[in-house]
Amino acid sequence: MNEKPSVLSVLQQLIGRQHIYTDEFEVEKGMIKRFAIAIGDSNPLYHDEEFAGSTEYGGIIAPPSFLFEWNHHKHSVLSPEIRKTMFVDFERQPRVLRGINEYEFITPVRPGDVITTKSRIADVYEKQGRSGQLIFMLCETEYYRQTKEVLGKSKDTYILLP
Repeated sequence: MNEKPSVLSVLQQLIGRQHIYTDEFEVEKGMIKRFAIAIGDSNPLYHDEEFAGSTEYGGIIAPPSFLFEWNHHKHSVLSPEIRKTMFVDFERQPRVLRGINEYEFITPVRPGDVITTKSRIADVYEKQGRSGQLIFMLCETEYYRQTKEVLGKSKDTYILLP
């Protein structure tokens, strides 16, 4: 009798595997402005071309968190497409929560940037929670613009509920 794989065993086999994703479109000024409005940040750097042009940045930039939240579901090592294939043998997909996020901001995102991410699962471990088994997955991601310049880095902890 074949034993079904566990969520933990599937993820452990993927430690170190890299997922690379490049957006199919470039960042636009309107996206940046809408993101700033959504997070409640009225800094003119994010929408006023005249003001932004007079600063050290020389033009509009995105709020720092834009890089890490923009199109996150596609840039994640656990994108919807990957989850469907990772857990194909399971009756139901594990639920995934984002836990701790650590961000390193290196340079701002600008209109015209096309963002590429290189993500990998760095570690996976299990803990017993009050309501049952919890699986913690640590992911490390580097974000690049089309010139291969590093925009930022993140370390994200996901919590999976099998």
